[in-house]
Amino acid sequence: MRLGIVATGDELATGSCVDTNSAAIAARLLELGFETERIVVLGDDEEALAATLVELSARCDAIVVTGGLGPTLDDVTRSAAARAAGTDLELSEAALAELREWWGRSRRPFPASNERQAWFPRGAEILKNPLGTAPGFQCRVGRALVFALPGPPREMHGMLESEVVPRLRAAWTGGESLSRAGFYLFGLSESAFADQSGAWMDRAANPLLGVTAKGGVLTARIVARAADQRSAAALLAGRAQEFRERFAEWIFSETDADPAFALGRKLIERKITVAIAESCTGGLVAEKLTRVPGISAVFERGYVTYSNRAKSELLRVPEPLIERHGAVSAEVAEAMAKGAAESSGARLAVSVTGIAGPDGGTAEKPVGLVWFGLSIDGRTSSVERRFAVRSRELIREFAANTALDLLRRNLPAERDAGG
Repeated sequence: MRLGIVATGDELATGSCVDTNSAAIAARLLELGFETERIVVLGDDEEALAATLVELSARCDAIVVTGGLGPTLDDVTRSAAARAAGTDLELSEAALAELREWWGRSRRPFPASNERQAWFPRGAEILKNPLGTAPGFQCRVGRALVFALPGPPREMHGMLESEVVPRLRAAWTGGESLSRAGFYLFGLSESAFADQSGAWMDRAANPLLGVTAKGGVLTARIVARAADQRSAAALLAGRAQEFRERFAEWIFSETDADPAFALGRKLIERKITVAIAESCTGGLVAEKLTRVPGISAVFERGYVTYSNRAKSELLRVPEPLIERHGAVSAEVAEAMAKGAAESSGARLAVSVTGIAGPDGGTAEKPVGLVWFGLSIDGRTSSVERRFAVRSRELIREFAANTALDLLRRNLPAERDAGG
């Protein structure tokens, strides 16, 4: 089944607010077998919304609209849906009574403008909103079933689950079933991923593989289609196992999209203590890791040693070493990791020192060069990365995620883990 999603509001179209509703709707309804045909973001424009609903109704079985159900003149979803359906608006006395009751419970006078929220396209079915004053509705535009939900995410999520999902399940009991899986990878470029995936990413493939990239993390999605759920699940299981075998080197999780969480859970489970020494990332690695609940059991401390003096004073990096090799070097990175481990008593330590730019690079040490040091039970090593991006923030993000991934890849074996 095909799904269209429309998010409305000037605040979305101007960039003042980010549309998070559409992604949540697409993910939830994919579980019911609905593949999103298109996601559209519109301002508060009745004519444009009506035209979009007509256009989507020619290709989609269902359309979900969020936003535009408030009491003000710029809330145009009701009138746009009526225009698209070729009908007019009618007042629901029952909805109006519920609105008046809602305001009565709050012991505030009922604003006249809120009466607009009781008008719906003729013949529409009203959807209850227990968390706000804006009721939703269901109507038909062409062959498509249209659901209008409020824009606030808290209200939208509740109504999606209580009002939309049951109706879609009842309306489409047969048809194609879908099964999906997700994988999270690090250390592989998107282009290299595509090369290794080959025909799996062909748009006609079944199962179909898709990928998105952010901060060096690849999110891979596999969707299998079949006549029934059991067949779809079996088809997915086969491809998922092939995927694990082909990309084993780079998969860091099948559940955690954040490298910090994938690492943190393993540190906590194995009771491996860790320390972090940072220069160019300025504490970003530690900030990411301390998002993980329970990490205090294993995270000893973090050092932000931005200056050469700080590296020497806090991590005992010899000044002659810095003068001879420079702060951005294998030797200094290893000394930083060693100093962090020895000062904290942690079994595992990582260091980051690099040139995030936009200035400070040379032909020998360009912007984007980052050295990482590792200390594992007293053994030190270093790794070099050159991030070919121009953004200072992206270099820092890539570097932080790389540090977390290096820690994950170099965890002591299970049998060696101690307290």
